[in-house]
Amino acid sequence: MKLVSKVLFMSGILSIFSSYAAEPVINLTGTVAFTSDYLFRGVTQTDSGIAVQGSFDLHHQSGAYAGVWGSNVKFLEDETVEPEDRADVEIDVYVGYSKELTNGFSYGLKAARYMYPGAAESLNYEVDEFEMSVGYAIPPGIKFGLAYDYSPDFAGNSGQAHNYLLTATQTYPNGVGFTVQVGQQAISDNERFGLDDYRYYGVSLSYVLADFNTAINYSNTDLDNAEDSADGRVYISVSKSF
Repeated sequence: MKLVSKVLFMSGILSIFSSYAAEPVINLTGTVAFTSDYLFRGVTQTDSGIAVQGSFDLHHQSGAYAGVWGSNVKFLEDETVEPEDRADVEIDVYVGYSKELTNGFSYGLKAARYMYPGAAESLNYEVDEFEMSVGYAIPPGIKFGLAYDYSPDFAGNSGQAHNYLLTATQTYPNGVGFTVQVGQQAISDNERFGLDDYRYYGVSLSYVLADFNTAINYSNTDLDNAEDSADGRVYISVSKSF
């Protein structure tokens, strides 16, 4: 009986380890980045100034992920906003799922919340947004992407918002990459948001330099009433993943 008990005990232990070994792996990754200007959909978030950014992400083998991302910000708020009420930091939290399919196709789903700790609640900066995306890759190194973002109540309590983004990327074996993007941002209440509906576009040349991901970027929009925040500009970004 003792021998049978030991065999059953060891079988139970082995089955537990086998079940853990069969479970999908969860990986933790992170990034640290420096950029000469932080732009979101063609609009500067740092008054054309530098930003230090970072993120932590958990990736499940199934394709599910969750993460947090942060950056300093400096919005172009008018004189009615008191200095102590202004936003200095942006923290984004998000969960999502992405999947690579056969024949080069991929898709993704994502839910995100943009938060600004310390900013006055009356400014209504915080935003919830939901994204659907699809992609198609063509060897060697060409990928097209299409994303749609929906917010039930965009920044400044400006109502529903819709964002459409088309990207095309060419990556070369030596680590050099070239990306072109064109987007359209539409907001229900333009007066509250402070900007008209607009198109934005940009190009980026990226490369790996001493294990750092470096990019030279150009961004512009078709806005006529936001020259200080959404005009054509070149900015440089450097990041490191770990």
